[in-house]
Amino acid sequence: MSPDLFVTLLVLGGIGGFAAGLLGVGGGVVLFPLLLYVPPLLGLEGLHVKMVAALVISQVFFASLIGGVAHWRSRRVHGRLTLVASAAAVVGSFLGGVDSKWVSDGFLLYLFGGVTLLAAAMMFLPSPSEDQEDFPVEKVVVPLIPLGILSGVKGVIVGFLGAGNFIFVPLMIYVLKVPTRIAIGSNLVIAVATTFSGFLGKLVTGQIPFLVTLPVLLGACLGALGGEWSHGRVSPRGLRYIYAAVIGTVALRVWITLLS
Repeated sequence: MSPDLFVTLLVLGGIGGFAAGLLGVGGGVVLFPLLLYVPPLLGLEGLHVKMVAALVISQVFFASLIGGVAHWRSRRVHGRLTLVASAAAVVGSFLGGVDSKWVSDGFLLYLFGGVTLLAAAMMFLPSPSEDQEDFPVEKVVVPLIPLGILSGVKGVIVGFLGAGNFIFVPLMIYVLKVPTRIAIGSNLVIAVATTFSGFLGKLVTGQIPFLVTLPVLLGACLGALGGEWSHGRVSPRGLRYIYAAVIGTVALRVWITLLS
């Protein structure tokens, strides 16, 4: 690996980590297209889709771990929600991680494009009420059966792509009626369990390129700390607007590629 590629991966990992700490998305929705498109634009060696998925799931795990601990300490994590969602998502993530070995790059790209489009569409639903946003974490009640089903499906997506945790934030906010900050903090902790399972599935099937993964992880850990620090300085409405802009931009870029 050339020094230029090492530095590029370090910076891109930092961007993904910052998104994880700020928005609770794990960073995969940002890192996936960056790793896919930026190196060739800089005249560097391109990465194929399966390698990108492996790098992303590694980055998301470590960035979510760092950011999730920080959000937990700030009382933005719902314990019961996190436990139930993590259990369902772990099973789905491992299955997706193993099955991803036998699917095509095209399938992964279309899956990523469909998930980003769905997440972007959800951001046009009516905004949460001020009463919802003011609920303290100990008073938030979540229906467990819908939570388990949605978490399991999300886990399968994460196992395939390394990204997919981002879709759970709008699901929690707009479908399960969880306050924005608690949805973001809880999703990061859920992402730790989900991505570890998916990471394990890719690891046991020999899909993790360790040398290329190292600079991505270094950047992710530093970026996650900066993102969590910035999170507390942005309003819930501002966080939702930033989230919608990020997801919408990624969805647009991916679908331009797919349709062309």
